[in-house]
Amino acid sequence: MKNNYRIMCALISWAVLSLRFVDMLIIGEQSSIAETLFVYFGYFTVWANTLIALAFTAPLLNPDRKLSNFFMRPAVRAALASYTLMTSAVYYMLIVPYWNPQGFTWVTATGLHAVMPALYIIDWLFFAEKRPIFYKHLPYWLIFPAIYGVTSIIRGLLTNVYPYPFLNVAELGIGDVLFNMFGLVAVFAVVGPVFIVVAHLISDRTES
Repeated sequence: MKNNYRIMCALISWAVLSLRFVDMLIIGEQSSIAETLFVYFGYFTVWANTLIALAFTAPLLNPDRKLSNFFMRPAVRAALASYTLMTSAVYYMLIVPYWNPQGFTWVTATGLHAVMPALYIIDWLFFAEKRPIFYKHLPYWLIFPAIYGVTSIIRGLLTNVYPYPFLNVAELGIGDVLFNMFGLVAVFAVVGPVFIVVAHLISDRTES
């Protein structure tokens, strides 16, 4: 059952990521495929869902491969669960009130921000190994969102292309954007321990 579930989720995840890019091409806000790719890979959602797609795919590969070993680590899978939960929460709390996608765009946006997070959280709760996982892993979990925030600011300053309104230095100023970024990283720091506690509770219950 676990492998079948992950095969289904891997196929869905790669399909949703591909369809979101196709949707951006159809909308045609950018002048070329290269520019569309540049904008597409500016979104935290795309990076987080790419990691989720790899996490669904890696366990199906040769277990001796480094990629498979990395994505099978309990701490890595828990970190990805926190990323995908935050992706969904930020979207529905900060983006949806100011954006009303329709039709195919709504389908792809919902796939990335609701369907994929739900599928991955289910996988983490019922199929993923929960231990070893410790609080000392938390600083490492913050590296990815911190690097994303810093590179997004630098990228925006160089190109004036910002993936999210709360990272737009041109409109908000560097001070407010840094405040927003640190605030989001702080939320990640709070969400992470929740997953560690849940992992330990599930492990204790299954082992008793």
